[in-house]
Amino acid sequence: MKKIFCLLLIFALVGCSDFLEEDNKGGISNADFYQTETGYQTLITASYNTLRTTFRNTPWLQLAGTDIYNLSRGFAERGLMEYEQLYPENGQVKTFYVNCYNAIQVINMGLYYNDIVEMDPTARNRLKAELQFLRAFYHFLLIEQFGGVVINDEPTLAPRMNMPRASLEESFQFVIAEMEAALPQLGEAKGRVNKRTANHYLAKVYLTRAWDLGNNADFEKAKSYASAAINGQGITIPFERLWAPDNENNEEVIFAIQYDINSISSESDGNNQQGIFGPYLGGSENNHKYMNGNIFPAWNLHKFFTENDARYEATFMLTIYDQYFDYYDKDTSSILIRAHYPRLWDREYTEADEAAYRAAKGDRIASNFRIYPFIDDEEAYRFAFQSDFFMPVVKKFDSPATRAIFNQNASVRDIVMARLAETYFLYAEACIGLNDFVTASEYIQKVLDRPGNAKDGVKLYPNIDVATAGSQIEALDAYHIETAKEFVGEYNRWPELRRTKRLKDLCGRYNYDIKKIGVNTAFAGIGGVDKIYRPIPQDAINLNEAEIQQNPGY
Repeated sequence: MKKIFCLLLIFALVGCSDFLEEDNKGGISNADFYQTETGYQTLITASYNTLRTTFRNTPWLQLAGTDIYNLSRGFAERGLMEYEQLYPENGQVKTFYVNCYNAIQVINMGLYYNDIVEMDPTARNRLKAELQFLRAFYHFLLIEQFGGVVINDEPTLAPRMNMPRASLEESFQFVIAEMEAALPQLGEAKGRVNKRTANHYLAKVYLTRAWDLGNNADFEKAKSYASAAINGQGITIPFERLWAPDNENNEEVIFAIQYDINSISSESDGNNQQGIFGPYLGGSENNHKYMNGNIFPAWNLHKFFTENDARYEATFMLTIYDQYFDYYDKDTSSILIRAHYPRLWDREYTEADEAAYRAAKGDRIASNFRIYPFIDDEEAYRFAFQSDFFMPVVKKFDSPATRAIFNQNASVRDIVMARLAETYFLYAEACIGLNDFVTASEYIQKVLDRPGNAKDGVKLYPNIDVATAGSQIEALDAYHIETAKEFVGEYNRWPELRRTKRLKDLCGRYNYDIKKIGVNTAFAGIGGVDKIYRPIPQDAINLNEAEIQQNPGY
């Protein structure tokens, strides 16, 4: 990895240098500049900005190859989606790997100058804690995907040619030690790494280690940190309001990658979360949002939602008006309707139902109107998947502020990385790990009891009661159905299924593309070993003078 780490350092320093160019007009050296409070703050900004670099495009490693997402019509990233053709040379795997280590090196520079910058000691300690957390956060992202990782905890201007890979145990210990050291010094401010952020992720790290290393004490630690992050706060915001474009960074958001229309220099400097999940909606002449169609929500994901669950309409755009974003800022009662996605739970949608709908809407039906009822048959539902519009797109992440920009990375919505409902689910998952299914069910129900979740206003229940599960596997499978519905499109599905060891089985049960191949064929690796982690990029192995073992199966 000597060239990789050297290049990462160069990228980090060049990036910081470019960022500082306008401020650094007096010819002061970078070393001197970073020792000033103004200069040091640019390193803090650069450290946070690495989150945008890592997650601005489709986060394939967090989503692909799971039970609730299918290949798109373009068969993008087939290796990651189906496993059979996943090799150590995969470009998305390498990009993620490099971005994480690039970010770590930027943060290392910030930590180096923290010891010598001239500023208020209290503020300096808080900023050091934020950087410590971010460095640990990136190492944890790597652990989730690759297992034991190369720990990079020091800045250097010289190539590091021998970087041994730490064991899984050592990797977890580094992350936990860093996060726990940071926690007491963190502040409470929203929009930054704060105490709640650290508590939430410590719960997730301990939970992951508990599953990976089989230590029940870690499940207890996960519960403790999840409780600290919850801190008595209930789930109170109606789901559609939780995701409303004018309600970002609300009280249930724990950690988010921040965006704003004034924070991007061009229309391609946002992120693409709003355009990932669903089919293409046509060109810019239609004035709909740009859909790159990378990933299609699976038929079974739609099936998971029950008729009484208001989150279904809050998650998917079931009616598209004259222009897609009319939904957010116009009275839709008199606007032309371009597409409609009806669903009936007790029977199939018929031609008579469509005729009745057209008659009811009258002259509001556009000349190019399309209707795609949900079909209660997976093969039939997938039949039209090469077509524009064929299924409803996810609307949770819509960015009306950039409605006129037909660009893949135009969204200026925050990317929510952690929120209160997930913390409740982490607590529930830890309870399942301890075979306390009753308490797990209680915490899941607290999320389902969100105001407005039940259309009938009474109560929304899980598809399968976790409390009555006959085994831990049954409890986990019921749990994963509930997290699938709650977190559609959020960047957590693959790590969740991998840590609970339910990835292969649930893909074999629900993933249309993997079922076509055969789950054992899809996951089979070299030597008959299943592919459990992502492959370590081959370049990282070739360029490292330390002996690095590839992950099993590759």
